[in-house]
Amino acid sequence: MRRLWLLAFVLLAACNGPPTPIMGRTAPPAALSPPDSAGIYVLPAENTPAPSAAALAAAMATALQQADVPASASASNRGSYRLRPVATVEPAVRGQTTVSIVWQLRDAAGRLVGSAPSRTDADAEAWRRGDSTLAAALAALAAPVIAKLIEGDVPAPKGGLNPVVALRPVTGAPGDGDRSLTRAMGEALKRVNLTLAAGAAGKADFIVAGTVEVAPVDGQKQQVKITWALLRPDGGEVGRVNQENAVPAGSLDGAWGEVAYAVTNAAAPGVRRLIEEVGLTAAGGS
Repeated sequence: MRRLWLLAFVLLAACNGPPTPIMGRTAPPAALSPPDSAGIYVLPAENTPAPSAAALAAAMATALQQADVPASASASNRGSYRLRPVATVEPAVRGQTTVSIVWQLRDAAGRLVGSAPSRTDADAEAWRRGDSTLAAALAALAAPVIAKLIEGDVPAPKGGLNPVVALRPVTGAPGDGDRSLTRAMGEALKRVNLTLAAGAAGKADFIVAGTVEVAPVDGQKQQVKITWALLRPDGGEVGRVNQENAVPAGSLDGAWGEVAYAVTNAAAPGVRRLIEEVGLTAAGGS
């Protein structure tokens, strides 16, 4: 059985990226930390009052997450895309102004991937104070375009494979982790160009089953282990992607939010690599 110990940080602290994932049967456990390829980092807007700069970044991160794109306004790593909003604001007339934003998306090397505009009339004071409703409206206009820009960025699996993968519901997570991780993993598998079966029981070449184990509190920490098992349709195990770290006690007892995106965005490429290693013959041919 193949095992892949992969890095996927569940607290989303900014860092410079993890070491290369270790392949093999006896690799030691690795901490959960952000993958090099994870998501979009939304930067504060240029030419913008500080409250609005922060509100715009937060609103866009939320809008992208709702479009199933991993995004954060507070954390990045060396592989993240960078999204920079640049604002142009017309002089206020009778308390009203027009705000135009150009959202510029660049890859980790700084190359321009594309851009998306958003524009709206606004109360000048709402703009100055960083009104969240105004920021959300501006982000909503551009988020679908930004999401499209990064679609298809991952090549098809090697060897001409077109495997169909069934995803079982995650089990064992505290808070809303079972639901959030299942949903996020489904989107993450699609982002690495794996086709999802029609439901967990649909016809598939492989099955992905996720389980979460949370150890009892030890001081102010809890050890969390997430295992993604790649199975054959008959239930035989092909390999695993393992993620593990000690987190602040109780920090995952509520909504997982961005954590689910970070974890699954780290694990999905490992699932794909396991499939590439064994080929469709692991499922009896296809």
